[in-house]
Amino acid sequence: MAAFATAAALPALAEEVRCPPSLTVQAQPEAPGGWSPYPAKDQHAFTGVALVEGDRSAQMATPTPAALEPDRSLRRSRSEVRQWDFPAARRSNVFLICRYGGTQATLAIDLPRTVRRCQITEETDARGTVLDKPTTAPQFLCR
Repeated sequence: MAAFATAAALPALAEEVRCPPSLTVQAQPEAPGGWSPYPAKDQHAFTGVALVEGDRSAQMATPTPAALEPDRSLRRSRSEVRQWDFPAARRSNVFLICRYGGTQATLAIDLPRTVRRCQITEETDARGTVLDKPTTAPQFLCR
């Protein structure tokens, strides 16, 4: 009974939100007259994120949703860490867009209101420029 009381007294942990490491896209070619199209599935690796404030349906209907700027950015040797912080009482919805290499297809999800911070770590070159084709996938987490 004491163990149950202790477990119940612990604060609830915020949900963790991560982008899937890859995205499978069903490609359906448009064939000109006389040609036969054959669909394929393509695998695409995670390349980055955008955090957007507002109505997800309305924002995703635009060609380029207005991404939130990170609250801070820090260079660490050959990587850059960007961080977004959210107040406990945020009024508007914030959603996450996961981007993948070699495709315009994305994934999007509304962030739970319990999420207080999102952070991405990306590989950079010696000048601090984020690499288009990093040797290690970006590390991303919201909690």
